[in-house]
Amino acid sequence: MKNHLTIQLRRAQPKDVLKLTEICTRAFDHAIRVWVKGDTVPDSNICPPGYSSVRMHSYVIREWDYYVIEWDGSAIGGVSVNVLGSRQARLDKIFIDPVCHGRGIGSQVIGLVEAEFPEIEIWKLETSGRQRDNHHFYEKMGYVCLYASEDEYGYEKIITTASVIQLPSEELSNVKGESVNEFYQADLDSVRFSTSNLRNTRMTDCNLSGGKFTNLNMTGILLADLRLTDSKVEFCALDGVHFQDTHLGKDSVPMRWEHCDLKGSHFNDCDLSDVQLEQCQVAGMKINGVAIEELLAAYESMKVKR
Repeated sequence: MKNHLTIQLRRAQPKDVLKLTEICTRAFDHAIRVWVKGDTVPDSNICPPGYSSVRMHSYVIREWDYYVIEWDGSAIGGVSVNVLGSRQARLDKIFIDPVCHGRGIGSQVIGLVEAEFPEIEIWKLETSGRQRDNHHFYEKMGYVCLYASEDEYGYEKIITTASVIQLPSEELSNVKGESVNEFYQADLDSVRFSTSNLRNTRMTDCNLSGGKFTNLNMTGILLADLRLTDSKVEFCALDGVHFQDTHLGKDSVPMRWEHCDLKGSHFNDCDLSDVQLEQCQVAGMKINGVAIEELLAAYESMKVKR
């Protein structure tokens, strides 16, 4: 996978997480300084959620195709690919240490990524509407702009000599592989699935706003890299469920937990400032190893002394 200019890709390993996080943080912090002026709020392409989080990079290493960009054997950046199907993929993030900018490395990386996935015929990506140099770069690399807004430009590159199947919106069409059915750019608005086998289904880059998911067996599923703003989770068995690396969105709107059985649950390394517990059973609850009964007794004792 090495080329004559000494730029190469290497599959990221868990041991690379700190280095990738460090470089990614420098790269996007640099982009924010260059492209975000005054009180302008950076969009999610200039400031991707979790770009400086070690745990986010660990997640991408584990679940996606993540590569270290190396120059003469030294890590100078990273690129993550989200494979959407047998023929489609999304170039999720490509970042290079700012000290290495302007050397033509990005063009080489795009070529190396495409060579790594020769079966992929349709590449997609999004970039910030503000980063005009990115628009010029991707268009030079053969990408065509599909949509544009102030915050985001969406690009697509087709690498195929065969005709590309465009799924019609008026019917439920699919691309059939040997063992899977794939739907690409399909309009499935208001489609209903019931009494169906959707085991091992993968949904990526889909708009599910307003959807209703009820009476489902979702054992062992992965919900990650999602926006669940104003959503409701009701009448669900949560035994063994693990909530990790969640947040309350840009406006920090608090969550509400009502009528929930959380007996024996463990909250670790969480921000619980301003959390309120009312009419809750807290027997045996500990805060930093101190029993809640002892804390309440100490509080009552202080009130008596006053």
